[in-house]
Amino acid sequence: MSKCPYKNFRSKVYDFLNILRQPRKEYSGFAPCPFVGAEIDQSKLMIDLFDPSKNSILDMVKRLEASKHESALLVQVSGEDLNSADTYEYQVFINGLLRTNGFKHFKCICLTPKDNFDVGGFSIRQNSPYFLINITRRDLLAKTHEKLLKTKYFDNMSQEYLDYLQVKKEKK
Repeated sequence: MSKCPYKNFRSKVYDFLNILRQPRKEYSGFAPCPFVGAEIDQSKLMIDLFDPSKNSILDMVKRLEASKHESALLVQVSGEDLNSADTYEYQVFINGLLRTNGFKHFKCICLTPKDNFDVGGFSIRQNSPYFLINITRRDLLAKTHEKLLKTKYFDNMSQEYLDYLQVKKEKK
């Protein structure tokens, strides 16, 4: 019998989050995810399993709203591995669900260890232990994004990755 891949999932997620919060030269000295450290330190990040056979993504968002957390990192229980294109389409689908069901103030970002994007040769997404769904308030993402645009954070990203992230850097 095979071992359950979700046993001790929180420990594996925290190991990944520690990688996300460490400054790296590939990100011009920034952490790959510059705001996750504060979320963890202030207990504002909900980490949970999301099993679509037991509840819906909207149930998980309602749970997030009822909590003291500002964002959620959901480990999706799944038997299939999505590639980057499928992951992006799934992300678009979830964002549509959020918009049409009264959760316009949230945005979803999906990560798969199957992603092959790298920044200066380092692929943070491939370090993910699971398929992850991050649900975050749009205003927090927008504020962080605006700050990062004024830095060198995106400088080592390929145009393909910038397009995937929908980042439009100003020409200098």
